[in-house]
Amino acid sequence: MPIFQKSIFRTECDECNIPFAVNTGGVCVQCRRILCAKHLHGSIGRKLLIAFGAKMICVRCRAGESPVPPATR
Repeated sequence: MPIFQKSIFRTECDECNIPFAVNTGGVCVQCRRILCAKHLHGSIGRKLLIAFGAKMICVRCRAGESPVPPATR
């Protein structure tokens, strides 16, 4: 009985359009975009902060850029 398996559920990042497993990325609380780990966290340090309770704010929102919200699908 394997405990650590890769997720079979995938979605595309709104920033780079590359498919990723849903358990590796997330949704930015400010711009509400679905993002891969690279565009959501940006670094391992930020990922650790999120694990300890920091809000999931993407790299672009933290930089002060205002990304266009995703269109309704």
